[in-house]
Amino acid sequence: MIRVNKIKNIIPKEKVYVIFSILLTLSLILGPTLTKSYAAENSTVEWQLLYIKKDICGPKDNMDKVYASLTSKYFELYQLENNNYSVNCISESQFKDFQKSENVTLLILIFDQDLGKSILQPNNLDGIYVHSGNDRTINHLLMMCDCSDYSSSYETTMPSWVLSHELSHFVLSYKGFSKSDVKMKIHEKQDGYNNCIGTNFGNAQCNEFKILVRADSSTKDYFMMAPYGPAIGNNLINHAVTDSELINLQRDLTKMWITNTINDQAYENTLKHLVNPVTNSTSEEVKLSLEFPNGFMIRELSKPTEVDWKQYLNPITDKEKTFQALLNYVPFNLKDPVDKSNIEKMPNWFKTRALLWSEKRISDKVFFDGVEHLVRMGTIKLD
Repeated sequence: MIRVNKIKNIIPKEKVYVIFSILLTLSLILGPTLTKSYAAENSTVEWQLLYIKKDICGPKDNMDKVYASLTSKYFELYQLENNNYSVNCISESQFKDFQKSENVTLLILIFDQDLGKSILQPNNLDGIYVHSGNDRTINHLLMMCDCSDYSSSYETTMPSWVLSHELSHFVLSYKGFSKSDVKMKIHEKQDGYNNCIGTNFGNAQCNEFKILVRADSSTKDYFMMAPYGPAIGNNLINHAVTDSELINLQRDLTKMWITNTINDQAYENTLKHLVNPVTNSTSEEVKLSLEFPNGFMIRELSKPTEVDWKQYLNPITDKEKTFQALLNYVPFNLKDPVDKSNIEKMPNWFKTRALLWSEKRISDKVFFDGVEHLVRMGTIKLD
């Protein structure tokens, strides 16, 4: 390291002061910005699980911990960094006083059999996934019932399978996949498994759809849906782009954007080419189960079991009332439309990152991480 006194011998004194003044000014101006540019995206999912019972939880009630362990291990299969905010077994009356923390990205509500039969099954549901708002990094909810008929031979009727199904919806949504993909890509896996039931289990290909996971402090293996491959890791954005011409072209476009030669909308459209192909069909088959002014819901219809399937053929009475009871458990707003004026377009931290990338001062991966965060934040829309 060259000391100050050595620098003075090389550079005139007045110039030394000028250089240090410039460096100090740049550090004050760019320092916080550069730090923010690298810390803008937080890829750690904070989740909270509540096992809700009709009555008071007892000392032997441990299913909250079982499902929490399965959730954590399932996120690990997706290579998704996650942190368990808290896990609790509470009564229905205690839930009335529950307040969701702002730090929680995903809230998981698992109802015991008594509550599940009164809240989910009247609506012919095994579980639901809900998201509210434009920002995919917050406001996610999963609801399901711990009320499977274990006399059935179908793994898809088991709560562990329903849990993995809904968690997969969440992972795709959180990563910023289009809403049609959030639904259809997981249901395609579900359909692939259903085609194996009863006839094709001898086909090794059927093993692609399911996995066995053992919860901590348990001697039992639980059937879960195999993760959706393209969502494993950080694969929404093409991080490992090997086409140097494409990289150079994007750098040139970035320089044009930085110098205001092209506007935000035009540059946003170029960034979409970095994202893996998505489904944007508008057919009835890919529409979400329910859309709200400020969110959407994907519902999983109950599947007939070998024993009590007739109950699902009974007409549902007062359906609107029972469905409203379900929505009462949603801890965030679904009624008011998204205020689009509050959606930040091309934030300053990303402009800093784009400038550094265009000058080859940061890696492609760091730049692509920023693009992916814009997708999750809703700044870049894939729909």
